[in-house]
Amino acid sequence: MQKTWYRQGADLLKEIHDTKLSDDTLAFWYLGQCGFVFKKSATVYIDPVLNDITDDTGETRRLYSSPFSPGQVQADYVLCTHGHLDHLALDTLTAIAAADSHTVFIVPGACVSILTEAGISSDRIMAANAHHTLVFPGLTIKPVSAAHPVHMTDNAGNDTALCYYLIMDGIRLLHMGDTYLTDQLLNDLQALPVPHLFFPPINGGDYFRTARDCIGNLSYIESAHLAVLLHADMTVPTHYDMIMGNTIDPTIFLRELWMQNSAAKTHIPMLGERFFYHL
Repeated sequence: MQKTWYRQGADLLKEIHDTKLSDDTLAFWYLGQCGFVFKKSATVYIDPVLNDITDDTGETRRLYSSPFSPGQVQADYVLCTHGHLDHLALDTLTAIAAADSHTVFIVPGACVSILTEAGISSDRIMAANAHHTLVFPGLTIKPVSAAHPVHMTDNAGNDTALCYYLIMDGIRLLHMGDTYLTDQLLNDLQALPVPHLFFPPINGGDYFRTARDCIGNLSYIESAHLAVLLHADMTVPTHYDMIMGNTIDPTIFLRELWMQNSAAKTHIPMLGERFFYHL
């Protein structure tokens, strides 16, 4: 499958940098898999994968190239949902850290040592754990425990996988990372204010991927149902297009969401497309 970018390289980086926003508007760009750039008064990257991913033979597993070098990133905050290499891409993070000295990295508490052992200074890393709100200028983060494949913590009680509920100057977004749906997760999500923007994975799981040690995810049916339960204003599906052998047609999510609620708003972003969300 050949993927092409709507916008990439210097043009995309310039657009991210130069985008100006009114008080009631947030912009976001899709970087593939679960990767996004969100911009309000702060610029936030979540799960950026800007390096190659290879198999045991050295062959690439990516179905399309990165839009730009991680060393070109200018970000206030970079968040990773968990330690898998298609979410916490260490080559990407270290290159961003080397190029932009002001970027703060926010990862599940159990993943902090991955970054410090790679040479990122501990004073630039914030540990995120469920039910511990992080507050920064223009950004509030409420981490929620994700089940990937179950809710887990390390020996010190730090979470290994998270969903992130972000409030960016009054606009609320929920990025699910990778997770199955559990009673605990559903209860935690329903206790939060209704998200304006909802980003769930849709690739699901099956016997064959599990046999390859590929942990599954919410299915497109579950994600559509969850979008309706949470009353999300707009839903943007994720985790369906980057890694060979772990893809799904996102248009089936649109059909499923329409069947569950024909009034629900949704959008499938193109790679590198800028999208404006207005309150």
